[in-house]
Amino acid sequence: MKKVLTHATQSLIILAAGLLVAMPVAADSVVKTTSDGTVGFKENNSSDIPIVNPEAPNEEIHSDTTGPLSLNYVSSIAFGKQELSTKQETYYADLDSSVFKTGVAPFVEMVDARGAGNDSKTAVTVTQVSQFKSGKNTLDGAALTFSMGRAVNAGGGKYIPNSTDKFTLVPGTAQTVMETDGTVGQYLTSYGTAKDYQDTTKGSPISLTVPAGAAVKGDYTATLQWDLTTAP
Repeated sequence: MKKVLTHATQSLIILAAGLLVAMPVAADSVVKTTSDGTVGFKENNSSDIPIVNPEAPNEEIHSDTTGPLSLNYVSSIAFGKQELSTKQETYYADLDSSVFKTGVAPFVEMVDARGAGNDSKTAVTVTQVSQFKSGKNTLDGAALTFSMGRAVNAGGGKYIPNSTDKFTLVPGTAQTVMETDGTVGQYLTSYGTAKDYQDTTKGSPISLTVPAGAAVKGDYTATLQWDLTTAP
């Protein structure tokens, strides 16, 4: 009888020890604490904001513009040398071959690195300052039209700005071409792609219509003023 009691007592001790081993993993014994991860951002005033190729985003070249809010490139529009016509004619713009190794569709590119948030919208506008002129001669009634305007995020972000697909400039009147909501980014609007300028005798997304009898011999120029503005 004594042995039996002893054996039973030893069994209880082993069981109790097993319970004691399990106790420390109870949820109410866990000690918790926290730490912080921090990061800060400031305006980007870099003096080396690249110009991004609208048709090959991995190709960039240096520009002399500085942030945090800038227009870092606008294309000049060239219609070549045309023979005088006795009829109304429409002429089509060439590729922009002045910036990259391969010609691209004319485009305008901007940067907003202020970090002002959605309370500070931006707009890019273009104004034809005056009618095409050659000395004292003016192309009265000539109309400069842009079409196939498409905006992209040149930095690869998800946000895409609004753009105006097609418009005809009225000399002296500003025309909106692109608008953003203030999201930090680099944005551009281009007018078609290079393939749309393959045969400019037949067409391209940018055109100049000249009424019959408006032109005389000479080289004509019109100034296009591009502005980047912020919402009040």
